[in-house]
Amino acid sequence: MKLQKPFLSAAARWLSFFIFNLSFLIISAQPYDPLHPPNTYQHKDNPYYWKNRPPYPGYWQQDVHYEIKANVDEQTDIIDGNLKLTYWNNSPDTLREVFFHLYENAFQPGSYYDNLHRNNQVKPKYGKYESQQLGTTVQSFRHRGKQLTIELDNTIFRVKLDKPLFPNSSTEFEIEFKTYFDIAGSVRRRNKVYEAYGYKHYNG
Repeated sequence: MKLQKPFLSAAARWLSFFIFNLSFLIISAQPYDPLHPPNTYQHKDNPYYWKNRPPYPGYWQQDVHYEIKANVDEQTDIIDGNLKLTYWNNSPDTLREVFFHLYENAFQPGSYYDNLHRNNQVKPKYGKYESQQLGTTVQSFRHRGKQLTIELDNTIFRVKLDKPLFPNSSTEFEIEFKTYFDIAGSVRRRNKVYEAYGYKHYNG
């Protein structure tokens, strides 16, 4: 028995070492999980991230990450929000301006969408906020604490940067906004508020 004891200890140590390494391999080989840190959208193991599956050489697209804090006022049907936006410039160009869509501004008098309706002999009915040309409004747009000048062309929101954004770099924007919901409008849209089964619903 005394001769077998060292052998059993060595076997036990080898078995423990084997199990530890096998466990390590299993843990390290786990698939991409977007719900748990440290994995993110840009993770090298994310099969859906464009950098991991470019359709052709030289392909690129921009990356963004949103942190939104918003409040829905059920009495006024207005959303007040604060948005922290991280923007990655993956293009080969230096950016001196950025553009955003304010889709809600399409559903109001004088918009390009409104002109389309009227040219097709359709007279849309607008709700309380829509008739005041209130869709999404931007109260503040800051870059590194500095308020930037904004320009609005219908649904296109343009911002001239105070400092250029170089290729393969990122920056952060802080945006304060309001989005107005209407019930009475007749223009077909996804972003709306309506009553159903005794509850008020907001589609955003």
